Amino acid sequence: MEDLNPKPNNLAGKNKRFLKNMVETASPGQLIILLLDGAVQWLHMAKTELVKQNESELPNWSNFSHYMRMSGDILTHLQESLNHKESPDFSDKMHSLYDFMKRELIQAHVKKQEDKITIVQNMIKDLKNTWMEALKNHQSALI
Repeated sequence: MEDLNPKPNNLAGKNKRFLKNMVETASPGQLIILLLDGAVQWLHMAKTELVKQNESELPNWSNFSHYMRMSGDILTHLQESLNHKESPDFSDKMHSLYDFMKRELIQAHVKKQEDKITIVQNMIKDLKNTWMEALKNHQSALI
């Protein structure tokens, strides 16, 4: 007999397992790209809350703060992961870049400035594209 009440698809659990597997098997460069993607996504969700204010809806400021904090946490993690012993010049420059982006996000958070969020979001996208190109070139050099 056909089951009229099928069991719900556990998509959330499958997504968590997929993400866990992806993170566990990723190279360091791929992890950076995943983190940068995450930061862009969190900023997108934060901007979605700000847009509600412009459309006469009530933004969820708790969600907005959470999304901003998550993107900042990703930048902090990337900043703390820099290897200053192996490449001091590169690490110093990246540290300054992450620091600048975090300061901009703090201002955007406090003043609810969508334009600053967009600027940082675009910077992160550019950085992600640079990492993707570097990984592609590195893999081509190995072949």
